[in-house]
Amino acid sequence: MSAPHEEWLTRAENDLRFAELGLREGFYSQVCFLSQQVVEKCFKGMLVALGRSYPKSHSLRELASKLPELSLKKHSEALTILDGYYVPIRYPDAAPGMKAGGAPNKGEARVAIDTARAIWDIVTKYLSKKG
Repeated sequence: MSAPHEEWLTRAENDLRFAELGLREGFYSQVCFLSQQVVEKCFKGMLVALGRSYPKSHSLRELASKLPELSLKKHSEALTILDGYYVPIRYPDAAPGMKAGGAPNKGEARVAIDTARAIWDIVTKYLSKKG
């Protein structure tokens, strides 16, 4: 049986792989949502691995603040952008929260997935050194 944090990371990896398929197939809104999910699950998995509790929140910025050892300052803006995808992309009646230009485009989806990959790499490398 795997450790609880490994379950979080397995789900994050599955979301990342599915987002990569979505990017190839042109499902840009879903790529952005899944990218947010990858980062959220990575952060929560790391908190679990470190024996810390995590807030019942989907805010990537809030979760990142609980992981000062990761030095995520350079990703701060990207995390804010990913946070903005959590609700508007999933619900058609959440349009007031949607970005001004409408649904995400290919470039925005690429930035989102690149951020997710970067955070995945940071978290998994950190945990492999701790292990």
